[in-house]
Amino acid sequence: MGPFDCAPVTLAACQAVLRRLTEDDLARPTPCAEYTVGEVGQHVVRSMALLASVAGAADGSTMAGSLEEQVTVSAEAALATWRRRGLGGSVAVGRSTLPASLAVEIIPLELLVHGWDIARATGSGIDVPPEVAGYVLGRARELVTPDKRGRSFAAEVPAGPQATVLERLIAFTGREP
Repeated sequence: MGPFDCAPVTLAACQAVLRRLTEDDLARPTPCAEYTVGEVGQHVVRSMALLASVAGAADGSTMAGSLEEQVTVSAEAALATWRRRGLGGSVAVGRSTLPASLAVEIIPLELLVHGWDIARATGSGIDVPPEVAGYVLGRARELVTPDKRGRSFAAEVPAGPQATVLERLIAFTGREP
């Protein structure tokens, strides 16, 4: 499995969560204490735009439509840009320089973890095959370095011995599964 196999699966899972949202859901608090459901969704849209620009896309314009449409369009654009760019070399992402092959892995990580945040906030779930969650967890272990804890990610929390691989990913990113 690679990022171009995994990201469409995580996008589909995130879309399923977003498709169930009502207008009232957008103001609900999420496991990201400082963000509402709508704000987490907009964070994903901005992240996808940033990741597309890192891969060489021109700045995108503001999108209209439902949150599901915005996440879909921005994620698909980011993936298309990365497919054209390829995975060689390195890129600057925020304050870090990463191998391009690792930077692209932020796409499925964002989609799955924030899709989970939105699902949790709205009393639903997110469904991905265990091998996809395991793949994302493996890449998260490379991406979420100690210097990112406290800024972009909270400290890892215990997942428990019976935790699913998705629950282990969620705990690794600092959320209570």
